[in-house]
Amino acid sequence: MNLGTWLAILSGALYGTLGLFGVYLLQAGLEINEFLFWRFLLSVVVLLPFLNTKQHWNDVISKKGLLTIGISSIFYASATSFYFFAIKYIGSGLAMVLFYCYPIFVVLLDWLYGKNPPSSVILKGLAIVLVGVLFLSDPSNWHLSFEGIGWGLFCAFTFGVYFYSSQRAIKSLSVLSGTFCICLGNFIVFSLLVAYKGAVYLPTTAWVIGNISGLTILATVLPIYLVYVAMRTINSTKASILSVFEPIVTIILGIIFLQEKITIAQYIGVIIILGGVYIVQSCKKAKPVS
Repeated sequence: MNLGTWLAILSGALYGTLGLFGVYLLQAGLEINEFLFWRFLLSVVVLLPFLNTKQHWNDVISKKGLLTIGISSIFYASATSFYFFAIKYIGSGLAMVLFYCYPIFVVLLDWLYGKNPPSSVILKGLAIVLVGVLFLSDPSNWHLSFEGIGWGLFCAFTFGVYFYSSQRAIKSLSVLSGTFCICLGNFIVFSLLVAYKGAVYLPTTAWVIGNISGLTILATVLPIYLVYVAMRTINSTKASILSVFEPIVTIILGIIFLQEKITIAQYIGVIIILGGVYIVQSCKKAKPVS
């Protein structure tokens, strides 16, 4: 495997910490928009000292930089909202399955807009990975609802658009500047949401501050940065499929820290996903589907 593949996998694994930190912050009394506000505020603050050259700031205020800010503020924030709407109607298990359909939309966008038809190997690997995600969820907790399924598919679509479009937008930016633009766009949106509410939770305990810091560094800045470094050497389709390591890490952390139990089906799901990832990473110049 080349470096880009390893970085995409590592990015997905780091994103898997989001669930653990999110659970702890919800238990501490923060609402979703509140901890997302702190997540991206601190991400911007952490990145600011590294934007220490004129070129970095020229990137941020360039057309591509502003486009990246706009893409993240519209599509990432929309995907986040749609995901929680889906959970409300169909439960977290089915919502997760639908969310991880987003590589399908990345493949379609790259095919239709980028003129890069997927290879048969990529399609096979994607199908296997999605079957694995299906095993990771617990069908007994699914609540079938056309409205909820619709929100879940909207979530997958908008995140797919965000993933593909932001990758194209930051190609002419430094990775650091592009990462900052992504975080800044989200910070703007969630600032407006908490401002609309009129109040925001102020973290004061070491426990809450520690979890917000973990959410910022491990589940935001590093994975965003790493996936865009990865996409300097691999395309967005491959990176999006490899990022499905996230739910595996989420399950492992849930077992270690939240005393959750893993089922036989989830064991099978992990094995299937690893098999699909192996197929995807082995794809080099396979023929596209006709």
